[in-house]
Amino acid sequence: MNPINTIPYELPADAPWLVTGCSSGMGREIAQLIASKPNQRLITTARNPSSLSYLPEGNPSILKLPVDVISPTSVTKAFEAAPAHFGANFHIDVLVNTAGYSLEGDTEAITEEEMHDELETLFFGTFRATLNAVRIMRQHKDHRGGSIFNLSSVAGGWRESVAREMHPDWNIHFCLVKPGAVKMNFGTTSKKHIKPHEAYDGFDMPSRVLDAYVEKGLQSSVEVKPAAVADTLYLVASRNEKIPLRLPLSVAAVHLTIAKLQGQLKDLESVS
Repeated sequence: MNPINTIPYELPADAPWLVTGCSSGMGREIAQLIASKPNQRLITTARNPSSLSYLPEGNPSILKLPVDVISPTSVTKAFEAAPAHFGANFHIDVLVNTAGYSLEGDTEAITEEEMHDELETLFFGTFRATLNAVRIMRQHKDHRGGSIFNLSSVAGGWRESVAREMHPDWNIHFCLVKPGAVKMNFGTTSKKHIKPHEAYDGFDMPSRVLDAYVEKGLQSSVEVKPAAVADTLYLVASRNEKIPLRLPLSVAAVHLTIAKLQGQLKDLESVS
């Protein structure tokens, strides 16, 4: 099995970053951070470019683009617009996939259209941006490579599979970021709700218990600040060390990961 992220990654001093979903939340925080870094270049994207007004105008190191990740054409045009703006020798060094929204409710109650829309954004949106980035990263004559950060657990399994397809000489690194509870609108205004199914509507049903747990977290002070996540991503990309395949960024994310692995281990032991 092909190993992943086996060598340290060195972030170039003039690295271009392409970040999806920059209108709010994590994408906005990451965009603001990269825009503040000397010599780093930024391609920032959103469905409505006016939502990117928080970034300065007239800065040649910042390119604002209208992108809807559910449209293959829209994503492809963004990767074509970047070299047109930055020059023929343009190379994307870092891709950060943050575009998305959460869908809350009972699986049996979800409509096929709701599930399709969710997968189009979280999975296929990540898929489209990642393949465009890989195509550029792997073709650099000096194996400049790059790093790809995904903030979507929906694309987690696919992300690991495609990471294992990368030739080591391409110098392409993948990272699945698991922030846990983050203080942003992903759990509020960027969340779509499914009408509860009558069979799952009891207060003791797992879905309702989870709803209460999430709401309690939103009202508490234990959430990670988006700026802290952005700082960590930049640190991981720029510290000239190996990029971790999985990056849990909160105590909750670590505990959930440990619990999942322990459960899988018990399952293996029960059939061995």
